[in-house]
Amino acid sequence: MLDDHGVKGDSAAMKTDPERQRRLRELTELHRRWQAEHRVDDADFTPDGADSENRRPPSPEAEREYMRRAREIMGLDPDTGHYREA
Repeated sequence: MLDDHGVKGDSAAMKTDPERQRRLRELTELHRRWQAEHRVDDADFTPDGADSENRRPPSPEAEREYMRRAREIMGLDPDTGHYREA
């Protein structure tokens, strides 16, 4: 099920954790901007599917940029993806 922001997840958890809500909204916005900037077709939403000859996959650099920023949003170390030490 998708929430009001188009994010999949447990709606009860989404309603009870404002920080999780903020992070998921920020991830959604990051993904939207990243796709537009790098002219990437998301495999899940490409009309012809992920294996289409017409699909525009991200470059390795664009993938690294996205993962690094997504990790930061989720509070993880952007280089390793591990939880940060408190």
